[in-house]
Amino acid sequence: MLATLQTLTDYGVAIVPRARREIRRWALAASAIPDPTLRTHATDAIAVDASNAEAAAVFAAIVPRRQRRATVELLVAQQILLDYVDVLGERICSDQLLRGLAIGKALAAAVARPASPLDLDPLGDDGGYLVGLVTACRNRLWQLPSAAVIEQPAEAAAVRCAHGLAHTHTAAHHGTIAKLRDWAMTQEGAVPYSWWETAAGSNSNLAILALLVAAADPLTTRHDAAAIASSYWPHVCVMSTLFDSLVDYERDATSGNFSFVSHYPDHAAVQRGLIRATTRSLAATKSLRHSHVHTMIVCGVAGYYAASATRDSLAAQLAPSLLAALGPTAAPIILALRAQHRLGSTRGGRAARRRRVRRSPAGAGRRGRAGRGCR
Repeated sequence: MLATLQTLTDYGVAIVPRARREIRRWALAASAIPDPTLRTHATDAIAVDASNAEAAAVFAAIVPRRQRRATVELLVAQQILLDYVDVLGERICSDQLLRGLAIGKALAAAVARPASPLDLDPLGDDGGYLVGLVTACRNRLWQLPSAAVIEQPAEAAAVRCAHGLAHTHTAAHHGTIAKLRDWAMTQEGAVPYSWWETAAGSNSNLAILALLVAAADPLTTRHDAAAIASSYWPHVCVMSTLFDSLVDYERDATSGNFSFVSHYPDHAAVQRGLIRATTRSLAATKSLRHSHVHTMIVCGVAGYYAASATRDSLAAQLAPSLLAALGPTAAPIILALRAQHRLGSTRGGRAARRRRVRRSPAGAGRRGRAGRGCR
């Protein structure tokens, strides 16, 4: 518990200010995009999801201090890139799967070696914004001592996330789930889950973030990287997006947005599915190095969404049983997140939420717009 409290303190005091500076820097770059449509999408992605980038930086609490600056910059750039790809996929590419897959190539390009060729379609005159994000991710990553160790699993996670987003956006646009279902059923390692749970997990970038942070640790081995990859995918990724989808359940029902949790046969099944994903996530991350931080990520995801559930919603009804599944370790994290949530409300209300991973200090990852409740 002391280690968790120290991590939360370190995050708030040393990491959040640097993350916010990086967010402001990318917001300024987005505001200079020549194409008005792309500029709107880029600035909106940052304005709506700045908390995603701030939350993603929580992973930096486990890296050596000499690597912390580059790691925070990397995590923020990666999250902003993901949110930008997400909004472009939803608003511009959702009618064509191939277009969505093409813009999604930026996620894999962001973890490639700096000398690797860049074959990206920015979808218009963005003034080099997309390439700038990808290049920043590459440069920061390959400054880190164990970048080569995590290269392959990070690329696999990025490709999976890009494909998951594209298939989900397309399913939402066309109102059909056949291709999304068929694609999800082919995903390696997702056997314990239903197709919609697997599809939900594919929208999350938490596995990418966890691997990028492992690159900052000179002691990270290929075994460590493989363990992180198999812990976050599918378990933590599935859990985070399902919680996101749960919080958006009522909104999605009225708006017609794609909802992952709506594919459960009833509310009891939703509860069982989330508890199953949560307990598997806790068990999977327990043996990882820096396990207390990975546990904090899992508890933070649940705690964040429980704190943000609206009164009389399905999320509010299920929250007690879902939080109970986390055990006593989650108590200080949940209290901190609830305090943060109340403070945010008194300052003008909760920022607009989008739909997939990721969010609080430890709720980073991603949740997208496409499936409204993805990530």
